[in-house]
Amino acid sequence: MRIFYDCEFNEDGTTIDLVSIGLVAADGREFYAVSSDFDRRKFFANDWLVDNVWPTLPQRPDPPGVRCRCLHGHLDLEHPDVRPRAQIARAVHAFIAATPDPQLWAWYGAYDHVVLAQLWGPMSALPPGVPMWTNDLRQEAERLGNPPLPDQPAGVHNALADARHNKVRAEVLDRLNAERNPAK
Repeated sequence: MRIFYDCEFNEDGTTIDLVSIGLVAADGREFYAVSSDFDRRKFFANDWLVDNVWPTLPQRPDPPGVRCRCLHGHLDLEHPDVRPRAQIARAVHAFIAATPDPQLWAWYGAYDHVVLAQLWGPMSALPPGVPMWTNDLRQEAERLGNPPLPDQPAGVHNALADARHNKVRAEVLDRLNAERNPAK
């Protein structure tokens, strides 16, 4: 069964730091988490992340009558979606392990797979049942001639919204492939 996913992350050419992950299984199950452990100093040094990802993350509101002097606000560490990496790793493994014959699918999924695999350390530490590769929806679109795909209506760069949209993209590509290659 296919699992569509997306990761938001910060990378500097040496380190890839998970910010958030969203997974959507073909059977409708979903999982979303934001890492409480990502390096916020490095995150806020990346204007693209600040402009595109930060608005999608749970943020702690200022107490009544208090205004934070910080530039961007604070991650809401009490929000149920915000979890330590180790807890995210256990939950992602449980999600994948509960999926019969799991196949991972992402849009431009190479970095996403590295971020996913690093939840458990090196690739050799992948838990049983976690695939060692991610199928790439962007590559599948290329194989099918780059057909027009629907725009994501909302939530761009929210990992769960992006994973849901990956499922939509896959369904469009599946229909196109079926039309071009009808069963004989």
